[in-house]
This record gives sequence, C-alpha cells and structure tokens, in this order.
Amino acid sequence: MHEVRVESLDRVELMGGELWLSVNSGSLNLILPRRVWDELLCGVSEAGEPGPEELAELDRIKSLLAEHARERSFSTVMEDVVCGEDAGLRYHLVLRPSEPFAVTTGYHFAPVIRRELAGRVERALREDRFVEQAYLVGATAERGAFASGDENLKALCVRGRRSSVSRFEMAPELWRVLSEGLGWSNVETVITDGG
Repeated sequence: MHEVRVESLDRVELMGGELWLSVNSGSLNLILPRRVWDELLCGVSEAGEPGPEELAELDRIKSLLAEHARERSFSTVMEDVVCGEDAGLRYHLVLRPSEPFAVTTGYHFAPVIRRELAGRVERALREDRFVEQAYLVGATAERGAFASGDENLKALCVRGRRSSVSRFEMAPELWRVLSEGLGWSNVETVITDGG
C-alpha cells in the first residue's frame, strides 16, 4: 500500500461526474468517481453524533410504540428485557400483537447504531427462545449496521429515514407509528452487500 499525506488542498473541481482534488502543491491529483464521493460523504454524516431533534424523535418512536401496543391490547408488552443470553444487552421494548401467528419483536434503541452493536444483537437473537425478530432503532447509524447477516435483525435510522427493510416488510406496528404518529411517508431502504 502506498500512503501519501495530504499537506494542502490546491484545487477542487467537478468534471464529468467525478470530483478532482489537486493536493500537495499540484504534485498529486485525486479523482473520485461519483459513487466513491457519495460513499465518503455518506460515511461522514452517518457516523456523526445525533442532534437533539434526532434524539427526540428516537424517544418519540419508543414511547409511541409502547403506547400503540397498550392501546391495541398486544399479548406481550414488556420493557427492559435481556437479549438472549447476553446479560449486558437489553431490548428496551418487546412486543407481540394478539393476532394468531404474530411474531415477538424486540426493539433496542440507541443514539448511534454501530456495526459492533448489530453483531452483538445478531448473536443474542440466535440464542433467544422468546424474541423472534429484532429491530435496532437509532438516531444515526453506521452503514455497516445495516449489513446484518441475519434476516431476523433489522435496522432503522432517524437520520435520513433509512431502514434495512422497506416499509412493506417492516413490523406493522412500527410502520404505523412512523407513518401515523410521526408523519413519515416512506423509508429509504439501504441496500448492502452483506459486509
């Protein structure tokens, strides 16, 4: 691998859908195709700390989900439930609608969903005998948090209204809270390569 320390940024241009950066007194040109440039910018904004509005919306999702479940007499409405056998990891809400064949869903809320957290919840979910699917709901999220290898673990992010599943695949109670309670009209489905 060849490393070059950038000491100065001399010129920035957009040409043919690519970002051209002239650095180090013109001795090096960096050419970033649009896809790479978008990934770079997306990664910077995703990893950033959430703002007060995003944190407030995250709290609102949690409270509206619990309220929705209680109003509709879900068969299970529990708070602060251990995730599988990982005593240090908890679902903030566990919900199961009263309908036959309903799925028990665990919701873990975090200001920032990181890939490491997704991995822990994924492992805990495999061991869990009670919770059948889980949602990581965050104010912000690293792109890697959407790349779970388990179809029973899903991620939702307030920033950008992004999700690892479409609104049509989402738990009905979650989409109802997002659309009716918070006015979301859709979610951006994040497509990942699994890694």
